[in-house]
Amino acid sequence: MHNKELVSGIINASSSCHEHEASNGQEEEEDAHEDAKDPQRLQYPSDYLCSRCLLCFGGLNWRKERDSLVDVIVCIDACFTQKHSKNPWGAEGHDPPNPTSSVFIPSETVTQMEVHVERCRSKGKECSQRVLRRSEDEDRVEEGMRVPTLVLDGCGESFVAADEKREKASTHFFADMGLMALLCRHDCVLWLANMTSAGEKQHYALALIQQLTQHIPDDMRVGLLYDIGCQLERSWRKFKFFANSILSRFHFAISVFHTYGHQWPCQMVYHPQKRQGFGLSDGEGCERLWSTLKPLIGPLRVSGYHQRLFVLDLQVRHLDVKSCLGYGNWLARWWSNCHRLGSCGILEETLRSEWAAQVVTQTRPAPSVLKHKADEEISKIIELEKLVGAHAQMVRSLELQFISNQVHDIESFEIEIADVRSQHNNLLEMLRRQREGLGVTGCAKLAALRGNVFLQVHMNALAVKTQIRGHLRQHKFELERIERAYRQTVGDQRLCSHAEASVKRCEPTLLRLVTTYNGLCDKLMALIRQRKAVRGAVMPHYIPREGLFELNVDDDIWQDVGLTGDEAEPPAWLADDKVRVGIRDLLEKDQCIEEEMRLRRECCNLQEWCQVEWEATVCAMNEYSKHLCLLAL
Repeated sequence: MHNKELVSGIINASSSCHEHEASNGQEEEEDAHEDAKDPQRLQYPSDYLCSRCLLCFGGLNWRKERDSLVDVIVCIDACFTQKHSKNPWGAEGHDPPNPTSSVFIPSETVTQMEVHVERCRSKGKECSQRVLRRSEDEDRVEEGMRVPTLVLDGCGESFVAADEKREKASTHFFADMGLMALLCRHDCVLWLANMTSAGEKQHYALALIQQLTQHIPDDMRVGLLYDIGCQLERSWRKFKFFANSILSRFHFAISVFHTYGHQWPCQMVYHPQKRQGFGLSDGEGCERLWSTLKPLIGPLRVSGYHQRLFVLDLQVRHLDVKSCLGYGNWLARWWSNCHRLGSCGILEETLRSEWAAQVVTQTRPAPSVLKHKADEEISKIIELEKLVGAHAQMVRSLELQFISNQVHDIESFEIEIADVRSQHNNLLEMLRRQREGLGVTGCAKLAALRGNVFLQVHMNALAVKTQIRGHLRQHKFELERIERAYRQTVGDQRLCSHAEASVKRCEPTLLRLVTTYNGLCDKLMALIRQRKAVRGAVMPHYIPREGLFELNVDDDIWQDVGLTGDEAEPPAWLADDKVRVGIRDLLEKDQCIEEEMRLRRECCNLQEWCQVEWEATVCAMNEYSKHLCLLAL
């Protein structure tokens, strides 16, 4: 009963807009469908897309309300468990081609896109060699991007999917390595691509994107969610895979459950909960599809090539029927998620300006990599000084043992003290070389740091927090590997058990690091209260143990509050907790408003489709009645 009330609420909210333009919409529809006959310029999404998802592509006039940044939202992901084994004897057997319509794009299209991508990359490399490159020690923002180069490099290194050279399946044992899917936001399959090469190479995703652009109007804007959306946009802009007119219509974002592998500045720009146009879409429809298809992993691994594609097509058709029957429940469920949040007591204009300032500040390129290298060298020197002091203490302790006649084995003692002195001398030489490489500015900073306890604790806390983030990312990747353990063969069970043991071993280390970091925060708090801190110092946030391994986008683990920046007066988005909470609530409110608008439009699409189907059914029944009357005469 509750779902029926929600659906009726959506219909009542959208019916007024639908009735207001009903008369004009019918005339525009007739003219537009006449233009749609021209294959060179579509005015409406193709009939194929309309058959795939009614809510996304089934409207009679999709240009009627375009208040959102994107008109349709899709997601892309790959699955490497849906592999197809090679026949060891080379026998194909009885495997006739699939005679029915298929959601798989032709293999020739994928091959052509692979050749096109290689050609574009070759041209891009040649052009980059002619252009004068900037210094490698200088961070910058590439043309068209909003995230610095060093941040994008860090995201690429975090994700295995971004490394195309890594083999996720052995080509010696498998003929087909997996699947890549393009889905709409309602988890309806638009197209599938059969992957025949090792690694998640970009030409598969680009082939799916090209297929989509051929079935939508030239002015339809697309929101694309992908695990490594930042890397895909970067390559697209750098190597010019498609025309700029197509690129300008695509807005990239990162799937919600995979943002933990990206740097924080990248999350601020590409997280669907942090940017406009995506509402409450999470981009994880492909993961739900792979979970639905997992019972087919074993049988399809040893089936014929065409038989495998046929079975997958059949399963997709079954999912289409289930999706069509559940459209109403889907709309009701997502409508209930669009809750409005209360006010935090701060003006909305203030929160928006603070959020804009935070984005500009935290996505700004680093002034110079050399500065960061100098800081790293200073940290190394401080650690070396501690090691030198510890070894000097060991030498003095051994000498005192010899003086006080506490040595029982002279030969062993001479070997031990010679070894300790050798290590001490080596550390002294290493420390001397490190100090010589600092320069005048580095030496001055080292002297200031050595004499300031607050700065030392401050630097140690930042280093420990960075280390905690790295361990948490690795922990999350290991957990994802366990959760995706679909096929439990003996080898998979051993690998899964090994991953579980690795995760359990890492947890105590992480908790110890958290305890160390919180202890350093206590020291910083004490120094601030004793007025031994620098002017304008902000107390860093503690890391709670509860929910530590979740790595949500709004967790404090991503924010280095009080650990970075040289501003005497920190901004409100950094130092004021109320402003930070208000910004998060404001962004969530914007997402709910966007989602409500999109749900109203999708409900109109469903109503219009039902109306067209009903009219067609009535017309067919009337024609049948006329035919019966003629037969009777």
